[in-house]
Amino acid sequence: MSELAIPTSLLGLTIERHGAGAVVTVSGEIDLSTRREFEVHLDKALDAVSPPETLVVDLSEVTFLGSAGLALLLNTQKTAARRGTPLRVVATQRAVRRPVEAVGLSDALPLHGTVESALAGVPAPRTGEEILDFTLDADPVSR
Repeated sequence: MSELAIPTSLLGLTIERHGAGAVVTVSGEIDLSTRREFEVHLDKALDAVSPPETLVVDLSEVTFLGSAGLALLLNTQKTAARRGTPLRVVATQRAVRRPVEAVGLSDALPLHGTVESALAGVPAPRTGEEILDFTLDADPVSR
């Protein structure tokens, strides 16, 4: 009988310094079961930067972002703002972009396309997907 390896976490986290800021790189799923681990890393990263240095949260490799993760990002944004530290979020996956846009957090958590653009403060251009998530019929009225 063989044993199956059970992962201890569904989340991968690293913190790295990048010039005048720090980048938290996240992979996997952010939900209620991984929230605390994510929170600990965000707190460490916030402590590692001094205003006006930037904290970037790179969610490019995140496959699921639940409401617990959204709430944590929003709370971290508020804490960072009180400290004078810009918090910027990198998101390229629909699994992250869609929840942020669907609950109306696009202004509170502006999303960036790359770590480099986040460090520079350049937000990702909006595609319109945050407003429309359906296709329009060319001739919707029958004659």
